[in-house]
Amino acid sequence: MPRIRAASIDEHKALTRNSLLASAKGLIAEAGTAEIPLGEIALAAGVGRTTLYDYFVDRDDLIATLVEAELPGVIDRLIAGAPASGTAGEQLADLAGRTVEFVASDPVLGLILHREVGRMGPEAQERVRAAHSHLADAMMGLYHHGVRDGEFREMPPDLAGRLIQDTIMSAAKSVISARDPGERTPVVIVHLRHFLLGGLRRDR
Repeated sequence: MPRIRAASIDEHKALTRNSLLASAKGLIAEAGTAEIPLGEIALAAGVGRTTLYDYFVDRDDLIATLVEAELPGVIDRLIAGAPASGTAGEQLADLAGRTVEFVASDPVLGLILHREVGRMGPEAQERVRAAHSHLADAMMGLYHHGVRDGEFREMPPDLAGRLIQDTIMSAAKSVISARDPGERTPVVIVHLRHFLLGGLRRDR
């Protein structure tokens, strides 16, 4: 029986689970990929590989759990940092720009969202989508606000949501693939704002 590292079994399980997630996060940041052998994650956490399977079914489960644990707090900060004043379009453009900065610069969550999700199984992909659904909800709320104010053209909500999200992710990809992402980021964000708002703006 493994040595208990806390005052109770429940605390030990929570400690071990958190240690595995922290080890995965550190190794992903270091390697620049989520394709980390599970044995390496277990070793970094100080547990046996078989113990890891007491907590996670496979790599997809571990990565999805990491996203669920970390991403909502990041998104809350992105949304909270949006300007309280200005038009819905200005607020949406600001949130889109800061989302690109996050996805392009975060060595773990940004990497998972941009590069790894497509390689995960359907269930894990759905969990990752659910973990950042309130960011999409916030953006759609601003879009609907803009429609009500006569600033944005009205279109089917599912189409508007897809166009907004795909535009933001394309901008993030442009930053990530650049030779100098730091230099590229402000240029991409300027054009993202114009492209996004130009496409959404109502014809006058």
